Amino acid sequence: MYTILLVDDESTTIKLMHYMLENSRFPVLRIFEASDGKEALRIMREYGADLVITDISMPYMTGLELCRQLSGEFRYTPAIIVSEHDKFEYVREALVCGVKDYLLKPLCKDRFLSSVRRTLEELPETVHTIGETSDRWRGLAEVWVEAVLQDNRSAQEKAGRKWLASLHGVPPYLCLKWHSAFHRILLQSAGAKLEREVECSLPPYHGQNGADLTNWITADFKAMQHAVKLAAYTDNQRTIYNAQKYIQQHYNKEITLEELASSVGYSAPYFSYLFKLKTGISYMAYRTQLRLKRAQELLLKSDKSMPQIASEVGYNDVTSLIRAFKKELGYTPSDYRKSGLV
Repeated sequence: MYTILLVDDESTTIKLMHYMLENSRFPVLRIFEASDGKEALRIMREYGADLVITDISMPYMTGLELCRQLSGEFRYTPAIIVSEHDKFEYVREALVCGVKDYLLKPLCKDRFLSSVRRTLEELPETVHTIGETSDRWRGLAEVWVEAVLQDNRSAQEKAGRKWLASLHGVPPYLCLKWHSAFHRILLQSAGAKLEREVECSLPPYHGQNGADLTNWITADFKAMQHAVKLAAYTDNQRTIYNAQKYIQQHYNKEITLEELASSVGYSAPYFSYLFKLKTGISYMAYRTQLRLKRAQELLLKSDKSMPQIASEVGYNDVTSLIRAFKKELGYTPSDYRKSGLV
């Protein structure tokens, strides 16, 4: 599905092009409209487009100036010019800017739709002529997977930012196509590293603008991280990993060891042994750590009372919270709040 941007200061021309595109059988998802080049650039920077169709004579910024800007900032977005002027100088400059076609007004429906169809059909071929090769993507994928396995958050985030940077100025259609390919390469890289299959489906994209696209890619990275970590665990390790996730989500609830063990299909004694073997601490100690960590955050970042904090992190009364603080950390909650200890 494609996004098309129409740019013309004549509303009748905009309406005509919009009508012809809407009534064609092209897979067009969204049509944006702009009355001048400056507005067109704003739309491109906020939403992006797979194809720009622009007039030449417009206020503030001509169509040729817009195409020059597009060729530098959005080099993968093709443009078609529609104009009343049949001048050689205009046509020559349009070709220099990489414009795909130069159509004269009044627009002929068949000629217009044929030009749009041909340009859209050529878009997938752009993937095979880009500077970024699959080998370079694979190298970046290996760096990201290794960072996840080593729990190196800094390197992992750096690789993620590098991938997002490579998508800068790329139209929505290609962003989706590229990330879909990169998603598969990440799975292949993780599978080769772990010598087992890694599964993680790519969620559908329903966004509207560039920020939505970035959020979609970031969410996919998080899902991939979870999938890679899960695949890195043995069966018992995976069980403990899932138990840890469950405890993290319910640390402020009174869940007994028996209930937790039963939920993963183990007896309480065996689960207790396995949990300590894999994590180095007992289930109760792990839960206490989570409770105290959250309590520390609330003490420093909120003005909630001690009873409120105790209740929020899972203690029945302030005395229990104070006792846990002194035993595990060596000071009271009040001392921690007053001194701002970190």
